[in-house]
Amino acid sequence: MRSQILATILVAWLSGAAAAEAQVLLKKSWDEAITLDLDNAATKRLASIEDFVAERQWDVVAGLLRQAQTEQGDKLVPIAPGWYMSVTRYCQCRAALLPPAGLTAFRSHADGTISSWLADARRTDDRAAWLRIARRGFATSNGGEAVRRLAEQSFELGEFSLARTWWELLLPPEPALRTAAGLGLLRQPTNTNESEVRAALVLCSIFDGDVSRAERELAAFRRRHDGARGRLGGRDGLLADLLSEQLTRVRGGAPLTSNADAPPEIERLIWSRSLPQPVWAEAVLRSDREPLGAFWPIVADQKLFVTNGEMILGWEFSNGRAAWSAKVKGEGEVDANDEANAAPDKAAIIHAVANPTSPKCPISGRVLQTMTALEDRLYARLGWPITGRAKQEGESPSELVGLDIGVGEGKLVWRVSADDIDPRDQLREWAPWCFEGSPSVTARRVFVGLRRSLPQEEMQIACLDADSGRLVWKRKLGVTIAATNETVNSTSHLRLTLADDSVFVSTDEGAVAALEQSDGTIRWLRTYSDNAATEPRERRRFGSTPPLIHRGVLYVAPLDSQKLMAIHAESGLRMWEREWPDPIQFLLGICDDTLIVSGRSLWGVRLSDGGSAWPLRRVGDDDPEGWAVGRGALIGRHIVWPLRDELLVVAAASGRIARRISLRESFSAQGGDLLVSGSHLFIGHDRQMTVWKLR
Repeated sequence: MRSQILATILVAWLSGAAAAEAQVLLKKSWDEAITLDLDNAATKRLASIEDFVAERQWDVVAGLLRQAQTEQGDKLVPIAPGWYMSVTRYCQCRAALLPPAGLTAFRSHADGTISSWLADARRTDDRAAWLRIARRGFATSNGGEAVRRLAEQSFELGEFSLARTWWELLLPPEPALRTAAGLGLLRQPTNTNESEVRAALVLCSIFDGDVSRAERELAAFRRRHDGARGRLGGRDGLLADLLSEQLTRVRGGAPLTSNADAPPEIERLIWSRSLPQPVWAEAVLRSDREPLGAFWPIVADQKLFVTNGEMILGWEFSNGRAAWSAKVKGEGEVDANDEANAAPDKAAIIHAVANPTSPKCPISGRVLQTMTALEDRLYARLGWPITGRAKQEGESPSELVGLDIGVGEGKLVWRVSADDIDPRDQLREWAPWCFEGSPSVTARRVFVGLRRSLPQEEMQIACLDADSGRLVWKRKLGVTIAATNETVNSTSHLRLTLADDSVFVSTDEGAVAALEQSDGTIRWLRTYSDNAATEPRERRRFGSTPPLIHRGVLYVAPLDSQKLMAIHAESGLRMWEREWPDPIQFLLGICDDTLIVSGRSLWGVRLSDGGSAWPLRRVGDDDPEGWAVGRGALIGRHIVWPLRDELLVVAAASGRIARRISLRESFSAQGGDLLVSGSHLFIGHDRQMTVWKLR
């Protein structure tokens, strides 16, 4: 109740339509499945600033904002029911909304520190230095320069979506955001050359290959800035004409036809293998017809890698030979009909857990095994798949490994046990941590979720050095209301999304958050309420729905909820929310303006409002024999969706079935989880995997 009162004080500042939106939010239930580390003292201090704003005591306001950011910058405060942000972000948002006299006073207090940071950023042009200014000094006199440089760097790196995010911070928000965001939306208060920024946004669409969006933006640009002049591509002239020339060149280079328009078809089976069963598999509770779980391989450097949780195996993707194995003689493809071809391949094992053991208590839930690769490194989570440890379980081994799959031919580079992730943690001896799923990686950092179930279920995000496995930072997200089972272990598989210099996480425990990659500060966090959130973890549905980001919007389908949500990735503003009739298990991707989601059925969702994008609403029926048996794959403009005995090829634009591929009748095979790489299709079911050639 106290948190709701404090949040009400903060959101009372919102004016006009923004205030109306805040009132709508306040009428909703604020039940939360996760308990956050909120700083009530920081919330009270920030709320008290409004008294001085009303009295126009700008010097006091500026001093209090700077003091709050300095002393409590990484603390969370509520700005609306279910919407939280860091004190640092709050202070910059609030300062950016001050009238000119207030903004001048704020800058007189803050510009000195930022000026020294600016000198360092200009000298090194280091992205981290510019990020520090943009995040902690956004509303200062130099904040605009940092934002522009970050946009330029992103564009130069070919990260056009991220460049758009930064450039949009220099413009007034569009009506759809302005009327709902209020204090939560960050916008640069300094006057900027609007025509140059909007021209940069058109360029982002052109270079990103989104011709239809570029055409719409260019038409709007002509209406607003038809006579604006500037410099593009080394030439001076009317910006609209220069943009039009760029767009014409893109149109001229685009192919008239594309294989993406043709529905894929299976040509033949190339090779198949069986995975060894891990020792802990006998502890998993499942029915006779239910598979142990799912394993999602990855393809890197023309090799296919997969893990069963105890070992990592690798093959040449095109022919099924053990990776780097000198034991296979001769040239050409492995015979797909060879009886030995389907047996576990010891020569393919490139790394294995030492002395694997089985838990004392059974494991509830299906198990998902994934990995991550970047350049010549492969990363995997190994050990028991347990993330919710039974009170009677003595241990739950969990480790991350980094392998060199380049010249090292699978050599172990580093190994980190979850028990040793933080030696200063006083609870780690009797309340060990477990890694959540495979990590998400950049060239320098490895990001992974952590969970422990005692004394309460707690979630954290950790960042490790990619070269050594050393802990860089660790950030607590919150404590959940989930109860720990006395006698049964549970499993989950949380995966993170990296984009826009941020780590996005859907906890599947009542919260979605954005953290800074640099130091783990929680930029914003959204909670949601759902009856499913109170269900025991072992009863929640199987699947994997890491947030999917597209054009600056985060699409989230938490596994503990029936909700499908669209969230503004930079600010945390909820764009829309839908109760979904079919339990969503996978977010398969985006084609044009349609989000593809699947569970028992396959759905196309309009990005604009979350409504059904297909005339027939869905693919699938109420007969369990017609339900999907794994994760589908988006291939060009078609979805390949796996049923037990066949694959359906579905047009992403309309949801109409373009082709049926009979697996059982034509190939004596069955459906499962799909992976597509080039002209190859991987199908994994239980412990059996097959690789097919597409045409």
